[in-house]
Amino acid sequence: MVARDILPRLVIRGESARSPEGTVPRGETLDVLNRALEEFGKVLIWDLDGIERNRPNLRLVRHFEGEGLWVDAGARGTEAVIDVLIAGAERAVIGTKTFRSLEEIEAARELTDNLAFLVDFAYGKVWGQGEFATLPPSLLLRRAKDVGIEVGLAVDEGFAIPSSLLREAPETLALFTGVVPRSAMASLPSRVGAIVDIWEVVPRMT
Repeated sequence: MVARDILPRLVIRGESARSPEGTVPRGETLDVLNRALEEFGKVLIWDLDGIERNRPNLRLVRHFEGEGLWVDAGARGTEAVIDVLIAGAERAVIGTKTFRSLEEIEAARELTDNLAFLVDFAYGKVWGQGEFATLPPSLLLRRAKDVGIEVGLAVDEGFAIPSSLLREAPETLALFTGVVPRSAMASLPSRVGAIVDIWEVVPRMT
């Protein structure tokens, strides 16, 4: 059996996490992040304040400076990318829902290697503007790889990722997809990592 590369995703607002049971206070959020980093070596942070309001709270990232946080703070340009990395993230997530063009992606890549390119979906269709709304998602990942980005993410809350994307993505790109129910991870191609809700793989301590 192939050992699946798992990327736990933690959704936050401010310094509190979101879970199926509701808001998780800061102390418990720090605990689950510590345990996830110890077990998996990396965590995807989904910062709702940054994504929805362009007002990320990077204090939580600073607490884990130098550790394996991949942070989607809704960066809308290169300055925001640098802010995320200076705060201590291992990778800044950039992608279709907040960037506007492949040229902007290339400009960010010229500043840093520490990026992950996200193709964000809503009900199976790319969430994006301009060319991001019209180009095939596999081509978007290929273009990101062509400019030197080594990690790709494909996310749909309902896990409605087109199977063609997983087949056609560059083989040399480290690709993670989800958000995958733990029970469905085995259905992914062996070379594709699974983005899984953190509470499925690091249960709350009660």
